[in-house]
Amino acid sequence: MTQLIVSLSSIPPRFGLIAPTLHSLLAQNTRADRVLLFIPRSYPRFPDWDGTLPAVPDGVEICRCDVDYGPATKVLAAVRMFRGQDCRILFCDDDRIYDRKLTSRTLRQAALHPGCCIAENGYHTERITGVPGQRDLQPRARRRWRILDVEFQLRFLWQDLRAGPARRTLREPARRVNWRSGHVDILEGSGGALVQPDFFDDDAFDIPAELRSVDDVWLSGMMAKNGVPIWLQANIYEQGFSDAEPHAPLSLSVNEGVTQDTANRRAVAYMQHRYGIWP
Repeated sequence: MTQLIVSLSSIPPRFGLIAPTLHSLLAQNTRADRVLLFIPRSYPRFPDWDGTLPAVPDGVEICRCDVDYGPATKVLAAVRMFRGQDCRILFCDDDRIYDRKLTSRTLRQAALHPGCCIAENGYHTERITGVPGQRDLQPRARRRWRILDVEFQLRFLWQDLRAGPARRTLREPARRVNWRSGHVDILEGSGGALVQPDFFDDDAFDIPAELRSVDDVWLSGMMAKNGVPIWLQANIYEQGFSDAEPHAPLSLSVNEGVTQDTANRRAVAYMQHRYGIWP
């Protein structure tokens, strides 16, 4: 019987704030066989970490890994652990509160689209490069223009009117980013993504240092070069942020002197030149 593994990793600044995320993954209406939190034995990004592990609720297993793959640790450590086994790995971010139907939705989509990675957030390389590309895989997922998302704009306005001066401290309401289901080039792990261990080969573990922070592009490219499509299910609300989100976010990080935007562009170029994908 195919196992369902929920996998994620975290970083020391967030250890005290990840419990709500873990509880949301334990409370899924289709329960995982195992919920694994991978913690490297050391973090190049946090050299002063004293080794203290986070407290986790019952039902979550802390797994130590010898290598820190950056944010890709959330799935690569599980891929290495479960290689050759009959399982699906749902990997998630540590700063979201996941709704109870995440596992059942992704498993249902996996049954409808065998051999695909299933994601709830994602985009095309054009968003990074500015250059549209032709793709054989059809249909293509389509995003909503934020300014034309009437439902979102009305909910945002109502939230602001009710909050008054306090609105400056509120997060914007979740919205349904995609209006059409289909294939995408790049998954976004913030919504969770369902994969199989054999979607990745040894190349996935050999991440160039300057690309270590851009796990979404890296993982997507590793699957694309192995012929694994990414299917995105549309009309699903974004997962809400937890209180961990503002702590050491990757979006503001500079790795090897390279910003996230630059690293994303370099990662796409790396995949194009080395593997001939995403032309």
